[in-house]
Amino acid sequence: MRSCAASASTSPAVFLVLPCPAPTAISTLSFDNVRERPLADIWYHSESFNAYRGEDWMRDPCRSCDRRSIDFGGCRCQAFQLTGDAAATDPVCRLSPDRVLIDQILTAPSADAEFVMRGAR
Repeated sequence: MRSCAASASTSPAVFLVLPCPAPTAISTLSFDNVRERPLADIWYHSESFNAYRGEDWMRDPCRSCDRRSIDFGGCRCQAFQLTGDAAATDPVCRLSPDRVLIDQILTAPSADAEFVMRGAR
């Protein structure tokens, strides 16, 4: 992971440091408050930043894929949302055993919703 995001909740005392914009979707991770722990410590030592850092967490096909150091195994949030397992291969990957989920979404018939223009034409 090469990014960091901060999330301020409705409570001004809570400023969570997130490894990407959407990791709160992964219910198995916990996130640190920058007001309670130094940012450098969170970045290098927190559970949320280290859970999927590097390649040791990867399973096949990611572990043996030539692109693993380029795509870092894909999106952990997307994998969790679609499979229930953040360590699963990102279903968008053509090598993923869960790729069928994406293919079903892409081939599902879409409702022909009429677009309504706003404002003057």
